[in-house]
Amino acid sequence: MPSSSFLEDIERDYLGEIDWEVKENANETRSFGNYLSYILDKVLKTEEILAKVFPPEAVAHHFGGYIHIHKLPHSLYIPYCVGWNFARILQAGLKTPTIVSKPAKHLDTAIAQLVNFIFMTAQEWSGAMATTAFDLYCAPFVAVDKLSDRQIKQALQDMCFELNYPSRMGFQSPFSNITIMLDTVESFLDMPAIIGGKPAGKLGDYIDEAIRVTRQLISLYNEGDRVATPFTFPIPTIFITKNFDWNGSRWGELTDELFENLAKRGTFYLLNGYSTNVEALYSMCCRLTIDMSKLMNNNSCPCEGSESELSTKNALHGIWAIPDATGSIGVVTINLPRLAYLSKGDQARFEELLTKELELARDVLKVMRERYNRSMKVGLMPMTRLYLGTLDNHFGTFGVIGLPEAAANFLGNTKLWEELEPSEVRRAVEWMKEVVRFIRRYAEQASEADGVLYNVEEVPGESTGYKLAIADRKEFKEAFERGELCMPANDGSAFYSNSIIPYYAPMSIAERAKYEAEVQQEFTGGVMMHIFFHESPDPKALKRVVEKLAKETRLVYFSITPTISQCKRCGWSEVGIYETCPKCGKETDIWSRIVGYYRPIRSWNVGKRLEFKLRKTYGASGVKSLA
Repeated sequence: MPSSSFLEDIERDYLGEIDWEVKENANETRSFGNYLSYILDKVLKTEEILAKVFPPEAVAHHFGGYIHIHKLPHSLYIPYCVGWNFARILQAGLKTPTIVSKPAKHLDTAIAQLVNFIFMTAQEWSGAMATTAFDLYCAPFVAVDKLSDRQIKQALQDMCFELNYPSRMGFQSPFSNITIMLDTVESFLDMPAIIGGKPAGKLGDYIDEAIRVTRQLISLYNEGDRVATPFTFPIPTIFITKNFDWNGSRWGELTDELFENLAKRGTFYLLNGYSTNVEALYSMCCRLTIDMSKLMNNNSCPCEGSESELSTKNALHGIWAIPDATGSIGVVTINLPRLAYLSKGDQARFEELLTKELELARDVLKVMRERYNRSMKVGLMPMTRLYLGTLDNHFGTFGVIGLPEAAANFLGNTKLWEELEPSEVRRAVEWMKEVVRFIRRYAEQASEADGVLYNVEEVPGESTGYKLAIADRKEFKEAFERGELCMPANDGSAFYSNSIIPYYAPMSIAERAKYEAEVQQEFTGGVMMHIFFHESPDPKALKRVVEKLAKETRLVYFSITPTISQCKRCGWSEVGIYETCPKCGKETDIWSRIVGYYRPIRSWNVGKRLEFKLRKTYGASGVKSLA
């Protein structure tokens, strides 16, 4: 039982923001609900309690800084992230433990049901909620009801506002992702359109309406809220495939509007279908990409007791519906920079240390899977049980962080990413590729042995990169002071990178993309390369750069991320770093992607604020030279 002094300490640390974990998640907002989550975190996230759930050795390594078990304490009971099949909601309607809604017959109802579905399932998952082909599934309602652009925009505006209200546990917005497909993936166009729960032709019959939906969505993202604050969610991903309409011959003004948005707001993620088979790969979260081919032979049945009309009658057949939904049950990340430092350049020793931590991570993931299946069966996840029914098609994820710092430590060159000597960068890239291959092979062998799915992800590491770096700075204090550790640091802060080429490396866009692409291909989970801008690039030049990156590199997933300054007093907004508003003189909010989503810098934890200061950003001239 916590003592009164324990509670007093928690209150002091939270209200005074003495504990860095108060700002661990930039998506959380100070409030009573967030305070309760903070108390829960401090009560449950102790070594003694966690060791009663997970293997004690794994828990010791978590607290010792060798691995990081994500999403604690929520991950004691509920899984990480999931991609929901919008078609299933449209077919079945919204069925909840308290009230039942018929399948939607109109656009505003369809969107409202999706939003409320996200609200409810966000109570059962600790991470992102995603859905594919949002534009295509909305389009039939536009056609049947002959909606005007104003009516479309109103329905979408409701979604944008509602999904950004802090309605999730901890007074945060549900992390939501939607995929915009248009006609980029031919096989998807043969899927049935759905109105009122019944087939209404094929999705491919409504491309013109999907274009209109997407244009209105872009318009909303450009505007933001009443005072021009960017909409953080839902984060849209768009596929770039051989069918992408670069010149607007089919999409009309939409193509140019997309790149104007990227130049000024950076809203969309870009999933590259030139380097990956998008028929077997699609986005699930902020960066989790799922290889559908891994699921094709992993047939499973919903858990006992799930509704048959949801699990069989309404199942859509084809690659996009096998399975109806997938994602990741949980993530355990390995502290690669530490292992690289301890191995002293000995590859065999490094692999020995890495295997040990992978074994512990695997043990944790197995316990997670058992506990989440139990949570579903005993009623802790009623919506998931009804609309999904099984976690058999979800991956256990081995996370990777600090790859570039690990490479520098292993090669004994802590200045590698400052000096960028070509032969050393090449050695580092080859070593990073081999490390990810090693983890991938381990994951594949574990999948065979355990009969469940595992993958490898480059984790966003919003707080993990800071936590593990600080642990290493303390553990190897003397080595750090001698400059023997590659670790970006300043005063009491430090961090490890969540990228392949660190964002503090002074490297051109072309070079960064080339090296990132080589290593991205080795991952089976999620990867992301952000291209940060301190000024807005010319949209036409940006389009040429994106086309070149898509066609000439093997990048899997990337974003265009302009830094945005915004004044809440007068609504002024501009790309660039402006600490005071040039229009009214008030202090501005400066927005950028902390990991996969935009938040104001003031809400970031200390490690990510340092990372923002050290980022090498690009200007308009850098884009023109590459275009």
